[in-house]
Amino acid sequence: MSQIITQAPTAPEGYFESLHARALSPGWAKKAPQMWPTPRPRFVPAVWRYADARAALDAACAFVSPEQAERRNLIMVDPIADNIYPTCRHLVAAYQLVLPGETARSHRHSPNALRLILDAGERTFTIVNGVRIDVMPGDVVLTPSWHWHGHSNFGDEAAFWIDFLDVPLVQNLECMFFEDHPQRNEPVTAHEPDSPMRFKAADLERGAYENGTFDLATDSLKTIGVQSIGLVRGARQESRPRIDNSLYTVMSGEVRFTVDQLGTVELTRGDVIVIPCWHAFTIESQSARAQLVRVSDEPALRALGFRDVTLA
Repeated sequence: MSQIITQAPTAPEGYFESLHARALSPGWAKKAPQMWPTPRPRFVPAVWRYADARAALDAACAFVSPEQAERRNLIMVDPIADNIYPTCRHLVAAYQLVLPGETARSHRHSPNALRLILDAGERTFTIVNGVRIDVMPGDVVLTPSWHWHGHSNFGDEAAFWIDFLDVPLVQNLECMFFEDHPQRNEPVTAHEPDSPMRFKAADLERGAYENGTFDLATDSLKTIGVQSIGLVRGARQESRPRIDNSLYTVMSGEVRFTVDQLGTVELTRGDVIVIPCWHAFTIESQSARAQLVRVSDEPALRALGFRDVTLA
């Protein structure tokens, strides 16, 4: 008995070219798959050393002033191909320096932001919507979306901190707005050392060691979560691969991270590690006590309903 072979019909000549001219694409003949069985994370774990950044910022003072630069800062750029800005998928972090006598001019933008103070003397402050908020080492200061903010150092010591913003997320959402203050430096209308925008170092440290993980009340940011974490020697935290992206800064002590794809690294005060989504990791204290601050995009992913998605 002879076998009947049936060939699949072919598209008429010029069919696909006609679709392309009308900005249409055949779903049955995609150039590349647009869905896949498991995530394909693009960003990689990476570490930045405070000592390196501080030395580079000190050197930059000779040729970068607040007048010529929006901010004198060093962006932590994830080392992947063609990346020029994000630290991870939805967040960016940067070390910033404000010298004694300097003021970083006021502006506002749609991205949310916060500052984690590493070193600062007295009379260093941030102005948020006209309110002067004093800062000291270990503090966290919030700057919600579209709030005016500027920074001044009227003391005798250089001020170093880390800025965290959701700029990459806002860029992808295409809702970026930015505006310089019309008076350059926003006038101070009130002084609130205990502003709800400020979380003091002592409170963060106490909450971390009493609870292990202390969640800051950062509801005004909507897209960024902040936690203070306390570990004693030998304590260990483990995390399986998950959807949120995390940036950890060591505030005291020495900490060992073991991360998929990166391996084992030890971090000390002011050092930062990014752990992008879908990378398992462990954290161990190498000191009698160690405190870290974690900044993540967890609130944004929770709001979208994806926070509890994990790999099997």
